[in-house]
Amino acid sequence: MNSRQRYKAFISYSHRDRKAAEWLHRALETYRAPRALASADRSLRPIFRDRDELSASANLNQVIRDALDLSDALIVLCSSASAASRWVDQEVAYFLTGGGPERILCVITPDTPPTTALGEILPPSLRAALPAGVEPLAVDLRPDADGKRLARLKIAARLLGVSLDRLVQRDARRRLRVMAAFTTVAMAVTVGMGAMTVVTLKSRQIAREQRDETEALVAYMLGDLRQQLEPVGRLDLLDGVSAKVLAYYGKSRTDRLDDKALAQRAKAQTLLGTIREQRGDLAGAEDAFGQAAATTHALAARDPKNGDRIFDEAQNVFWLAYVQWRRGDFLKAEEGLKHYDELAQRLVKLDPNRAEWRVEVGYARSNLGTLLFERGRPEEALAAFRGALEVFGAELARAPNDKTRIADATNSQAWAADSLLRLGRPREAFVERERAANLLARAAAADPADKRLAAKDVAMQLALARLEVDLGRLAQARARSEASLRRLHTLSALDPSNARWREYLVVGQLDAVEIACWSGHLAEARAAYAGAAASLAELNASEKEKVWRADLEGRLARQAIILAQEGGDPGRSRDLAAALLTALKAGKPEETAELEGFARFAQGQASEAVSVLSPKLASMSLASRDVLARAYLATGARSQAGSIVRLLKKQGYEHPAFLAFWRDSPSGGI
Repeated sequence: MNSRQRYKAFISYSHRDRKAAEWLHRALETYRAPRALASADRSLRPIFRDRDELSASANLNQVIRDALDLSDALIVLCSSASAASRWVDQEVAYFLTGGGPERILCVITPDTPPTTALGEILPPSLRAALPAGVEPLAVDLRPDADGKRLARLKIAARLLGVSLDRLVQRDARRRLRVMAAFTTVAMAVTVGMGAMTVVTLKSRQIAREQRDETEALVAYMLGDLRQQLEPVGRLDLLDGVSAKVLAYYGKSRTDRLDDKALAQRAKAQTLLGTIREQRGDLAGAEDAFGQAAATTHALAARDPKNGDRIFDEAQNVFWLAYVQWRRGDFLKAEEGLKHYDELAQRLVKLDPNRAEWRVEVGYARSNLGTLLFERGRPEEALAAFRGALEVFGAELARAPNDKTRIADATNSQAWAADSLLRLGRPREAFVERERAANLLARAAAADPADKRLAAKDVAMQLALARLEVDLGRLAQARARSEASLRRLHTLSALDPSNARWREYLVVGQLDAVEIACWSGHLAEARAAYAGAAASLAELNASEKEKVWRADLEGRLARQAIILAQEGGDPGRSRDLAAALLTALKAGKPEETAELEGFARFAQGQASEAVSVLSPKLASMSLASRDVLARAYLATGARSQAGSIVRLLKKQGYEHPAFLAFWRDSPSGGI
């Protein structure tokens, strides 16, 4: 052995892990780093693998020591066999005499059980050299972890001293070029074959080999490559090649593709839909998900008892409906979500014991309920949310401490409460919200370290406080609101970058404005308003893309108008209402109608307010119904006003503003 030759790394392993060691040795020595990322020596050669390099040596110990001394790093293949190997442990111990454990890279073998932790399979010498609670740098060859391709890049990045994400991007671009080339060749072969009148055995063999190679690359693109690109945010690199894959499969009729090819096509279509949806290309996403849904439906039709195929179809049906929803095609979206529910129920009938299939029914109904609620159909939405809650409640009973099940159940309860409120049933809405709040509060108390759970708990408490205002329970609402705001300030201080928590804080401050105002503390309400406006401005400044929201900016503008009215400044109130109407022109009419009706009435345009609000009477908020009643009264439609007011009182609506107006109104207790 040339004593002056250095090794990039020394691979230490047990004889039982020989196959993995041989693969790793070959994978590293054949790797070539990009010119722009590495030093002049861009290869990882030579790598010392003791069983090969020692075969001609009579003095094993000396050769090992020399090789270890001349190696820049030590790669230890970690398995139960290597952890028990005396030779591996001695190699590690000797290497540590020349430096610390930071030059050692552990590689978990692919056959290691998935439940085995790295600490269980470390050589004793390495375990002893590590500080308590610290694990060495590790790469995991197991299929459900890094896998071979990403593992190779991780090790190469470490040995070359470059960042992993740049190697991943370089590898992705190279493989995409290969993929595109193979796809082009495959398409050319297909066209050529179609034009030939005589097909030889050799050409059939070439076509089969080309197809196999292309489909292998498709499998790589859908598997390892996607896993490599997602962490570095470069799924866009797959867009063009996904389209080529679909073109390749598009040359074949569905009924002539075998199950494997059809499944690959479905995965490519789904991936393309996902990429396009993330990039905002909703039309392209709808097309891709539509194709994926059709392909997975064809697969499921071939084997109607195969639940996994039905599950795949259900996922594509959902994503297609979701994109249609975002594009404003609500009829198709509703049909899709109902079909998603049907597929989920088929899954449960096939195997009622699979929890992941049971919850699909709940998710289908919850999504449908949200769509119906947004479309102004609260009664149908309530039925959907209660159907979802039936599913999630049963799952929660099976696993009462499962945070996912808690979140599912409380989310459905919250939506059910909102639907009840839109139906004019505030007392029932409060009961539903209170159940959800109690469940969240218990879960948050059981795990104080989970701040996300704490934030959800606070958001639920704020919603309860708003309901208490509607029910005329101002003292309780004030106490709950103040306690929630204190918790929100604490959470925001823990993570100032958390936009969701900061949004909760803005909502809490807006609640405080209304509670102070209707409690008769106008100066306090103005101060709270200033705080809410400042917090909202800070939140908007931190967002890359700002969208005007009726529940934030719109609510703040409404409060400014009310504060001017309550402060005896009708001129300013009208000016602010005019400004709000201008802002609303950029929004969607179905989302801003209630604010427009309020602003019209504040400007003294009672008839216009009636025109805007009356078509939405059955689905709008109780506060907007109060505004409509006042607008009716102002236009002389006393009967219509009285009908609304009497119903609101019967339903338990006792908001201070509502009671004060109708008590002091010349119409009295209409």
